[in-house]
Amino acid sequence: MNVSGIGVIFMSGRATPNNYLTKIALDRAERQWERRKCAVLVNMFFTSKGVREVSNAQLRLLNISEGGLMATSRRLDIPDHFYVSIGAAQYIIGCAVVNREDGRINARFIKEQPTIFIDVLASLTDPFALLEEIRPELYGLEGHA
Repeated sequence: MNVSGIGVIFMSGRATPNNYLTKIALDRAERQWERRKCAVLVNMFFTSKGVREVSNAQLRLLNISEGGLMATSRRLDIPDHFYVSIGAAQYIIGCAVVNREDGRINARFIKEQPTIFIDVLASLTDPFALLEEIRPELYGLEGHA
């Protein structure tokens, strides 16, 4: 049964790759980094109706590491591949879902993220800090954003 309709078959919440992005994420299935708790909102976007439309939503991050995140969203139609947008689309992170369970999404980043950025993100106390324009140097993103 193809739950999302765009490339991954789920059996008991675990993804079975039938798309190269999901295969990349699943190839790194063992956790290599410490997960840090966080409570911050981020914007995300994804294609829908094939690639004819771009949809957006917000994710509430529950924890994060250099390699991935756990989040929730009010939207139930989040596909298996999406982008997290930091600030006013100043820094974009490609993600591939590896598990969905109890309303939570576990996703791997397509590319490992800088440790300083993850540490700063996990230390944020304002849950809305990343929804608007940011100063990249305050988030360890100089040269990235």
